[in-house]
Amino acid sequence: MAVTTEPASPDTRATGDVRRCDLVLGGGGVRGLAHIGAAMSLEEHGFEVVRVAGASAGALMGAFLVAGVPATEAAARFEGLDLRAFALSDVLGRLSTKRAIGGIIDRFTADPVDPLEWIREVLEEGGIATFGDVRLTDDEIPPELRYRLVVRCLDVVQRRVVRLPWDYDRYGLEPDEQSVAEAIRASMSIPFVYDPVPIGELEAGSGGLLVDGGLTSGFPVSIFDRTDDRPPRWPTFGIRLLAREPPRSELPDDAATVRMILEALLDASDLLEPLTACDERRTVRIDVSEVGALEVDLGDAEDVVSRGRDAMDAFLAEWDDDAYCAECRQADLTRRAAARPASSDAALQPGADGSAHPS
Repeated sequence: MAVTTEPASPDTRATGDVRRCDLVLGGGGVRGLAHIGAAMSLEEHGFEVVRVAGASAGALMGAFLVAGVPATEAAARFEGLDLRAFALSDVLGRLSTKRAIGGIIDRFTADPVDPLEWIREVLEEGGIATFGDVRLTDDEIPPELRYRLVVRCLDVVQRRVVRLPWDYDRYGLEPDEQSVAEAIRASMSIPFVYDPVPIGELEAGSGGLLVDGGLTSGFPVSIFDRTDDRPPRWPTFGIRLLAREPPRSELPDDAATVRMILEALLDASDLLEPLTACDERRTVRIDVSEVGALEVDLGDAEDVVSRGRDAMDAFLAEWDDDAYCAECRQADLTRRAAARPASSDAALQPGADGSAHPS
């Protein structure tokens, strides 16, 4: 199910006849519900999301967006989801194999929700099974990068960040044949909570184990920026979920220490500031500091969604695409043109962070 993107002229972009954008969504565990509210605001302002790069909760919401799931429907699906059963499915599965514990779990817990099957079901309703279903038909993007969704994971065996589907070839895998749901499940694999997801041939030494992509710094907001000395066709917006202040308390016990380590890793990825003032201008900050990344007993999910919606509303009220292009992107083009030898041609090649793809 390839999607065609026709170039949007500056006049079309300004008049609002076609309002497109790319998104870069941060992780943050349960705080990721704020992404739903941000998506609601974008829909209400007439934006069509073309591409999404995300890690963990951001990857999950990005998959919903490219599958065509309306934000209101996404909110309804999460409202009807037992977050505890969803988040603790692997933990309960491991404990249930212990005879002394299994009976207690069966009596006092709800049936676990398999995250992979839940995600797969939602995506297949939108016609998405493999990355071949989210391919773009866009001659301005290198063929190997023509996908509407990019998912960030961390390979703890090969010790590197993995961008799916862009990096499947590192593991000898055909990108178009790989499951989108499995990539999302890998990107949200918080250590000790979810089991890591294998990729490639581990026994042959070329495989890996994928865990939560939000444990390291997230994608840069520039990931979809073009570097071929042409102006952007539409903007890229980054969304940061602001974490809570670190607790001031006595030394925790072992279990609390593990939780603190995980929350610190998840929080740290969203504490990283945008690299430049221009990146800051296109970054939406959502204050969800009262919510812990692992807070599965979330009392008021609607409040988290509303915070995302309000933050995006406020951001879009101030956003001036023409001013951003003139003051930020045009300045970048001028600097690159001055630094490049006159005889060289601009090449569209992905950098280390993948930031060489027209938007």
